[in-house]
Amino acid sequence: MYFSPLLRDKPLTQAWGLAIFVLLTSHILPAVAVNASEVRVIYPGQEPTMEGKEVDWIYGDYLMSNDVISLIIAAPIETRDANLTVREIGASILDLTTNEPVGDQLSAFVPAAGRYQFFDASKVQTGMEGETAYWQCSSSKSLTNDETVATVRYELMPDASFVRATVMIRGEKAGDVQPFDGIRADRTFQFDVLTDSPVQAAFCRDAFFQATIGFVCPETDTAPQWGGNRMKELRYRDEQVTRTDDSMKWTVDLYPASSELDLRGAVGADDSLSLVSFSVDTDAPKITGAAFVKRATLSITGEVNGIAVNDSLQINDLGRAHVRLPAGEYQYKVALPGYQDCEGRFEASGGQPKSVRCSLTDFTGFTATVTDGKGSPIATKATIYAADGNHPDFGPDSTRTFIKNCVYAVHGQLVCPLAPGEYTVWFSHGPEYNAVSKTFTVDAEPTQLEVELARVVDTTGWVSTELHSHSSPSGDNTSDQFGRVENLLCEHLEYAPCTEHARIDSYVPHLRKMNCTERMATDSGMELTGRPLPANHQNAFPLHHHPHTQNGGGPTTDANPVVQIERLAMWDNGADKIVQMNHPNLHQLYGDLDVDGTPDEGFRGMFQFMDVIEVHPLETIFEDVASAPPNIREMRIPLFQWMQLLNQGYRIPGVVNTDAHYNHHGSGWLRNWFACSTDDPAGISTEEMILQAESGHIIMSSGPFLRVQGVSASVDRIAMPGDDLLAKDGKVKLQVSVQCPNWLDVNRVQVFINGRGSETHNRTRKSHSEQFGDVDAVTKFEGTFEIDLTEDAHLIVATVGEGMTMDKVMGEKYGQRPPIAVSNPIFVDVKGDGFDHNHDELGLPLPKTTQEHSH
Repeated sequence: MYFSPLLRDKPLTQAWGLAIFVLLTSHILPAVAVNASEVRVIYPGQEPTMEGKEVDWIYGDYLMSNDVISLIIAAPIETRDANLTVREIGASILDLTTNEPVGDQLSAFVPAAGRYQFFDASKVQTGMEGETAYWQCSSSKSLTNDETVATVRYELMPDASFVRATVMIRGEKAGDVQPFDGIRADRTFQFDVLTDSPVQAAFCRDAFFQATIGFVCPETDTAPQWGGNRMKELRYRDEQVTRTDDSMKWTVDLYPASSELDLRGAVGADDSLSLVSFSVDTDAPKITGAAFVKRATLSITGEVNGIAVNDSLQINDLGRAHVRLPAGEYQYKVALPGYQDCEGRFEASGGQPKSVRCSLTDFTGFTATVTDGKGSPIATKATIYAADGNHPDFGPDSTRTFIKNCVYAVHGQLVCPLAPGEYTVWFSHGPEYNAVSKTFTVDAEPTQLEVELARVVDTTGWVSTELHSHSSPSGDNTSDQFGRVENLLCEHLEYAPCTEHARIDSYVPHLRKMNCTERMATDSGMELTGRPLPANHQNAFPLHHHPHTQNGGGPTTDANPVVQIERLAMWDNGADKIVQMNHPNLHQLYGDLDVDGTPDEGFRGMFQFMDVIEVHPLETIFEDVASAPPNIREMRIPLFQWMQLLNQGYRIPGVVNTDAHYNHHGSGWLRNWFACSTDDPAGISTEEMILQAESGHIIMSSGPFLRVQGVSASVDRIAMPGDDLLAKDGKVKLQVSVQCPNWLDVNRVQVFINGRGSETHNRTRKSHSEQFGDVDAVTKFEGTFEIDLTEDAHLIVATVGEGMTMDKVMGEKYGQRPPIAVSNPIFVDVKGDGFDHNHDELGLPLPKTTQEHSH
């Protein structure tokens, strides 16, 4: 029998017990249903058709549904986590949505707000009471150890627009338990209370993503109250709680809705409620495959349950919105900058569905067709700036395609509506290509742009990589994963594994949907994120992905970082993979695990399992870190500390990554160039990426492409970063070139010998103007550094544009950083007896212990 990761870490007898339970509930009793209400276990072949940015169901969870709504109840098992930050989530509602439209945005409804553990699947009861489906489970433990027991029960009636959740607390100390549940609805949600309605409700609303959830106490005419922070507390009033000497109980109805207005209709319990569906079309140019937006604002005025309303809804990317309304006459207005408003009236009556079609006309804005230097379409980021500073805002940084003032057009074509005014648009495709800016005035006639992005930087033999980024499945952000992939493609990342927190996941479904599988190489992977921080964050890829299983089939964390990274490195039966240490405090790892200033063994055992290590920010290579205040030891300056490690003999290559969590310029402003035998993303092999990472054939950069080649008279070959180079006479020539597109520049190049900047080998545009190219040149620097060594040394080359930024292409947040690139070291052996790693420290010693190691 195959055990899912849900059961994998259990003792054998417990795993068999849980497996038998799942088999019984899913095969002997696959579903309990009468008419349109059912509850059943989810298993392969019987998957729910639920969609949404926050969908987290796995096999073994429970689906409860009727003709109106659907929800997922997490299996009450100790190892059941939804994601990194929604953990031990058994018996919680993870996914909740109407069936039309479908779009789960809820992280979790947590009964009793996580104060009880639901870890025993044998306590689950499912069944029917009349036509009502129910699911019930009792807790395994109270976290306060007060010997109280919580029982949660969910009930779903046919045709009901809500699920009823009841929590009962039993025990001598039940009266001491504060009555509240927990809600995780993150970032773009707002929390409020609906009081001007016959039925009062607390609610959370994400207007942009068309998600609202109402909370109604069915036996009172008052609404619960909000409290708490990240885990919002739905606090119940005294009249909403039933008490006895040894028990207390509260009940709340959860209403998924598309908007506040939709919620008003749903809680009105009007049998004549009509589902009104709006569809919006435009007279914008129709271009096949173009990035296109219909995100209009829909305003509706009228009367709902005797209350005059004037509310707004968001039209989604497909030009659609849905709202349930009681019988009556309503007025609507659809508004989107770049079009004339569309206004009209409609009538809802008799509970019959109603369709309203709206046409937005008189398109103003621009269309663009973007090609490469050979006339082929090219994935493009268009960043739009208004002359008056009131830049367009198409949607939050967590959405896709049209994001704040950026448009990601993966097929090189876009149709962009804009209000009249003067604009400048920067078209870009990463730092190997020139950017093109177009300034124009939007008036009555749309502007048609033909843009060519020339590939001017020659990176033959190297491919660009992003090894660490996130989206909503990680649980610590709410970004659309489809939007992350758009971001990667438009920034010309050629190899980018999927590295969500706490689960193995894949970008392949999105690439297929975009028809872009040949344009970016990728692997399934994960970031294993544990404590203590920051020591216990590691990426690994490739890893075998088991969709809809706990952690995607990935490993769990461990409180000992050495144990955790070894577990990750050995996963999938020790298969080859890249293991990356993320944003570390290397001082802590090397010899001060509690960061108290007293040397100890640290977590030094981790080093033997690391293939690469993150060392950003790169700018610190030019800073005098050793002269900083003493508390520098407690700060994370990975690049400086990494050079210290190199001097101590730990030969772990450095990398830089964005760790992007949101999609507005999220990925692209940092990257690595890996040596590669092909420049075609479709031909990139995972095996070669692993080999190049382990060999240190890596250039780290925010944009400039740095090429470093080492030669000596002792060997007839060229050394690249990461290589060893024999130089018996101590003489090494470093041939260095720096290339930049037209939106980047550098004015300094320096060699670092054993981590120390060499003033003899520090060149600036002012001091060595003959080696620096003109402003308009692609080659910004070309020169040879002749280095005389008396001992073995590792050589690093760095270049920077001091006083320069990348803001027009990379945005105000990330673009304020300077253009910079740093090579991995070339290791020079001047004696022919192997490279000697023991070099002087850089002025800020790493903690000393009695034992030294070599990687």
